Amino acid sequence: MTRAVPNNPSGRCQQNDGPISEEILAELQAMRSRLLEMLVPLQSAPDDGSAAPGNGATEEDRLRQVLWSAARELDPLFNETPTDLDLTKHDPTTEQILYSYAVRQYFTPQLLGDPGDVFIPDYSPEQCGLSVFFQYGRWFVTWMKLEEDTSRPEAECRELLVFEKDEQGALLVRAV
Repeated sequence: MTRAVPNNPSGRCQQNDGPISEEILAELQAMRSRLLEMLVPLQSAPDDGSAAPGNGATEEDRLRQVLWSAARELDPLFNETPTDLDLTKHDPTTEQILYSYAVRQYFTPQLLGDPGDVFIPDYSPEQCGLSVFFQYGRWFVTWMKLEEDTSRPEAECRELLVFEKDEQGALLVRAV
C-alpha cells in the first residue's frame, strides 16, 4: 500500500517499507506529462455566448475535468520543496537542487486554478538561459523573458529572483 506520509521532509509518497522507487516516480511523471499534453487542446475558451443554454457540461468539459483532476492527484508526488538547504554558502549540490526547483516551478506545465486549465511554458530553460548563481551571500535565479521585445533594456527583459526561507524554513522565491 502506498500513502503520503505527513512530515516527510522529501515531500514524496512512501510505501510502508520505504520511498517509491525512482523508476516508478519517473513513470508517474511521464503519465502526468501526458495528461497535461492531452489537456492543451481542450483549454477553455472565453465564453462567446454560442453554447446552447441549459445543456450543462459537454463531453469535452467532462474530459477536461477528469484529465485535470488526475494530473492534480499526481502533483503532490513531485512537488518537492527543499527545506534543509543552507542558503548562506555556495555549494554545487545546493546549486543543482535550486536549478531543478526553478525548472519545476517556472518551466514545466502547471495546473491552473480553473479545473481543466493548464499553463504550458513558451520556452525551455535552455532557450532562455536559465541560470542559478550565488553572489553577495545569496542565491539568485535569472533568465531572459523571450516574450519581451529585445530592444528594451535588459532589466526589463530579464527575470531576476532571489531564494529565501520563510519563518518555518520553507523555500521562497521572490522578485529582486
